[in-house]
Amino acid sequence: MADTVNLLSWVCQWFLAYLFFRSAYKKITQFERVSAEFLRWGYPFPRQVTFFLIAVWILSATAILVPLLAGFAAMVLLAFMIVAFITLLLHGEIRRLAEPARPIVLSLFVIAVRSDEMLEIIYQLRN
Repeated sequence: MADTVNLLSWVCQWFLAYLFFRSAYKKITQFERVSAEFLRWGYPFPRQVTFFLIAVWILSATAILVPLLAGFAAMVLLAFMIVAFITLLLHGEIRRLAEPARPIVLSLFVIAVRSDEMLEIIYQLRN
């Protein structure tokens, strides 16, 4: 059973990496449109927010493929996707809620599976 759960976690991690690399690419290629959305939603400094998200997506998508970092990377992605979900909800973009919902579910699964590893790392860093 543990092997199956570990395999499912790896599938989720690879899929999350794919989603966020693809999202970063779309943000780069559609930079002006994405920045305009952040401006419309009321985010300050929309161009800088877009640059920041591109960097976070690339770093987190890379880190989620490293076993020791996977849980922490999933936590970062989860936090950003919760903010995205709330932003879309507040601005009435109900049709787009599936975009952050998928990564939220996948990130929660990776965090649950990798929680023991995360706690071990935290414990080792404390000592």
